[in-house]
Parts: sequence; C-alpha cells; structure tokens
Amino acid sequence: MRTNTTNSSKKTITPRTKRSRAQKSSKRPSLLLNLLGSCVVIALVAFGIKYAIDHTMNYNPLLGKWRAQTVLGIMEIEFDRSSMSSFGTKNPVTYDVSENKVIVIDDTIKIGNTYKIVDENTISTESGGFKTIYKRVK
Repeated sequence: MRTNTTNSSKKTITPRTKRSRAQKSSKRPSLLLNLLGSCVVIALVAFGIKYAIDHTMNYNPLLGKWRAQTVLGIMEIEFDRSSMSSFGTKNPVTYDVSENKVIVIDDTIKIGNTYKIVDENTISTESGGFKTIYKRVK
C-alpha cells in the first residue's frame, strides 16, 4: 500500500488589523513624561539663573545668622532679603552693599547701621564707641 503524501506547505496569511486602542495610548504616557521632564529642566534652569543673578548682581554678604560675644552676653542677628531679626524683633530693612561694607537701613525708623566685611565669616560694627565683631553661625 502506498500512502500519498504531498509536501505542500500552506502559508497562513493573517489580515493586518488596525492597531488596538491599547497600542495607540501607549504613546501618550511618553508624551506626558516628556512634558514633565521638560518642565523639570526648565524649572532647574530658571533656579540656576536666579541663583547666578543673586550671587553676582544682587550679592549681599550679610545674609544669614551672625553671633557676637559681648560683655553683655551673646548677641545674635539674622539678615534675610528684606528684613533683619535681632533681640526678638524682626524689622524690614534695605541694604546698600559696597565692596567692603554694607549699610543696613531700618525702613521703619529710617536709620542705618554700617557693617564692615572682615571676611566671609566675620563682620564688625561700631555703635556708641564700642566695636562688636560677629561670626557667621553655620
């Protein structure tokens, strides 16, 4: 008996189907991720530019907390962009910054005090004939 076998290979052709909805929406998260990444980069660049401007054009060496040891005890003052805190009070101030000194003008009483810059961690001021030396608090 003879068996008839044929070597015919049938190719199965499957029709192309449209992309499913899941495949189409897979591109959206990457778009949102790109937008989020772009926003983060823009924010970092903006803060970098602000930091560079503040430390070159608007540089104020007094900003921060300072402490002095006097005969009356320890005195602390703190300067920020628009105010000065000392003896438990916070007053609005403006600054006149020059190379080796900063004049701090109290906006409420319109009186200024000059602070000499000794180095980046030391300042001094004179008041009533007494010189007070402040050290930066780390």
